[in-house]
Amino acid sequence: MMLFTLCSCVARPELILSPPDGTEWVTVAIKQPAETEVLPLDVLYRSETCRRKDYDPTTDSHIRTIRGFNPMQITLGSPDSDGYRKARIALDGGTTCGWTLSAIRIGVRLVKTSALANGKNVIAANYVFDFDDEGYSNAFGKGKLRESRGNLHLTTDFFPVISHHLDGNISLKLFGGDTRYEQWSRYYRVSSINQICIDPVVYLNKIVTITPPTAPPGDLNIIYPDGSTGKASYIYPDYKKLLLMR
Repeated sequence: MMLFTLCSCVARPELILSPPDGTEWVTVAIKQPAETEVLPLDVLYRSETCRRKDYDPTTDSHIRTIRGFNPMQITLGSPDSDGYRKARIALDGGTTCGWTLSAIRIGVRLVKTSALANGKNVIAANYVFDFDDEGYSNAFGKGKLRESRGNLHLTTDFFPVISHHLDGNISLKLFGGDTRYEQWSRYYRVSSINQICIDPVVYLNKIVTITPPTAPPGDLNIIYPDGSTGKASYIYPDYKKLLLMR
């Protein structure tokens, strides 16, 4: 049933984009540091014309109509002479639905074949860009929204963080600051933009290890790349301290 539904959706002609002549495009370019992979872009289009029904607990009918949405994945091209992988995305997706670009999500993570990733659940670090007032605002669920106008060139210093969980699982993610704070958030509401350029810097040898408290509940135990230790009541290490260790 799941496969049938997926294939049926792909075959529907109104979901196939047809950008009109003269539409504007946004170019996404990202460098891929050693031992990392950039995931296919999650791209979301919405339509005022091709609306869909949705559950609404506030009405007697429990039904409302909302903008239709058209999610897709776009693979970035091979690295160019400067090491950037790129994709061009139409702001106007065309068709009778009049699809318009609503959001782009870009994920980068350590490759699962690296020695550091062996036996661990590898988690991607995301950049999210909303092009309207909906975008991924409900689905992303973290990071303080940053308003931005014009083209973006972003550089983030990432540190590998290995987290040991109480259930015995071990996760590995790239940590680029506590995204609850705007200064480190990678979540943007953009406008008047034609280019997004991202230069992640990954310090593969600056590894942070997080372990549960000896007697839960309690603060997490953190071991920094220089061997120093610390405590954290939340899941993030001290990013300012890590930046001094670059």
